[in-house]
Amino acid sequence: MRKALPRPGIREFFEKPHVMKSLLIAPLLLWLLLGHAAEPLFLDSPAGTERLLHTEAPGAYFKLQPHLESQQNLAFCGPASIAAVLNSLGVPRPEDPHRRPFAYFTQDNIFTSASEAVKRRDQVANRGMTLDEMANFLQALGVRARAYHADQLDLAGVRALVRDAMASPGSRIIVNYDRRMLNQMGAGHQSPLGAYDPASDSVLILDVAKFKYPPTWISLADLLRAMDTLDPDSGKRRGMVVVESHIQP
Repeated sequence: MRKALPRPGIREFFEKPHVMKSLLIAPLLLWLLLGHAAEPLFLDSPAGTERLLHTEAPGAYFKLQPHLESQQNLAFCGPASIAAVLNSLGVPRPEDPHRRPFAYFTQDNIFTSASEAVKRRDQVANRGMTLDEMANFLQALGVRARAYHADQLDLAGVRALVRDAMASPGSRIIVNYDRRMLNQMGAGHQSPLGAYDPASDSVLILDVAKFKYPPTWISLADLLRAMDTLDPDSGKRRGMVVVESHIQP
């Protein structure tokens, strides 16, 4: 009867040349896949604060930041972004029963009969929103909104859209991107932009997942790579939504 060979232990397994080679190569492949994203620059760091204070285009930051709330759950980055953007634009706000007599957009009352015709609250809580759904949802709430998928844009196109929006008091941008391309935890995410810095060619993402990240400066090139990723729910590339109020501030 043939004697069974002893099974190698954990140490012997990892000492095999092909295993060691794979372990050494894997981090390099992951780094290449993530597109060499630069280290994030957080707003609450000295350099991050300095960039905002000296940028030529602070854009919507001081209008948006007072209304920015953390998303209610892991799928509500869209509703949190929408509520903050609408409150910052000066459009008529709905009366909220919890804040009577004051009117305010919340992550709850943005779900109306018109907007839920685009996507119901329970569906958003389960799967979030795609780029086109967000644009249609915003339009149902009475503002202009246009979705730009990343495969329709190059870096110059993204820069032009961002510069125009940051220069207009009645415009905002919500970006839809894959966090993994920025070396962040998570996957698909949405948040508004608060500023553009021409000197560094970077934008300030006002992250609505406040329990994860503070506002973060990201280069436009890195942002475009993070947007130029496939959303499995839509089968399309991610991108940005440009929002414009009908009422001039």
